[in-house]
Amino acid sequence: MSWLAIIVPRRLRGRYFGIRNSATSLTNLLSVPLAGFAVSHWYGGNLQGYGVVLFVGILFGLVSLGCQYFKIDVNPQLQNTYTVDSSISSKNEFGEISDTVSIPEKQWDDTIWKNSNFWIFILYFSLWMLAFNLCAPFVNLYLLETLNIDVGWVTIYSSLQAGANLLMVVLWGKLADKVGNRPILIFVGIIVAVTPLLWFGIGNSNLDVWLWLPLLYIFIGGTGTAVDLCNNNMQIGITPIRNQSIYFAIAAAVAGVTGALGTTIGGFIAQSPQFGGLLGLFALSSICRLAALIPLIFVQEQGIGNREQGTGNK
Repeated sequence: MSWLAIIVPRRLRGRYFGIRNSATSLTNLLSVPLAGFAVSHWYGGNLQGYGVVLFVGILFGLVSLGCQYFKIDVNPQLQNTYTVDSSISSKNEFGEISDTVSIPEKQWDDTIWKNSNFWIFILYFSLWMLAFNLCAPFVNLYLLETLNIDVGWVTIYSSLQAGANLLMVVLWGKLADKVGNRPILIFVGIIVAVTPLLWFGIGNSNLDVWLWLPLLYIFIGGTGTAVDLCNNNMQIGITPIRNQSIYFAIAAAVAGVTGALGTTIGGFIAQSPQFGGLLGLFALSSICRLAALIPLIFVQEQGIGNREQGTGNK
């Protein structure tokens, strides 16, 4: 993430992440069905077929690592220096005049803790990950166990969701470059928040299987990609250029912990009849998602000048 923040210009981040996520969705859309077909039809059996697919995946992973050889690296220490006037420039150990001064580590720590804008975003991001993961892992369980829908249909619905993601992500990226990320996150976030309530009207009739469920998955794919895209853009936009990797590490750690906590809590609630089962869990997730959007109102998107200051305070 810190590498992307440096090499991708701010005005192009929405489009860049849109194209990148589009390529990822297209790869998933093509590779997952092909891999499943290869495993199920391999002449040596499913286990051997899985081993072959796994080996091919490892090879492609090594090739992707080799592609990084052609990328231009960036010295991370350059983020942690600032330019000073030549009249107060200092001499280094070789007697050469340097026009940059490194920021002491203690000052970095103070800067992070004083960055109120970043911590408000972390509050929003952690609450959103917890609320989202309350029910997201259990949607397929609801389809398979409660509605008794065939796994083949669930696979088709997932492909439709990936297709909607592929088509909409570039459009969301261009829109984010024009209007900003926070307005999209608030507007689409409200839509994503109430989406779990739509499961209350879904059954296993032919109309639901052939019409409403495909439309629902397309809707989820088209809106969910906007939240993922703008969260990435917002995270890069509010962090100062200096010491950026620490900010990203904090955000990733908090998101991982709260996401796992949400899944764990959701599992206990889903097994408790007094909470209404999975439908009760969906309703609770919807309420928590709406509540998670409240801190986002107070997050300020910043321009280049503000980011270089490193505090994010008003």
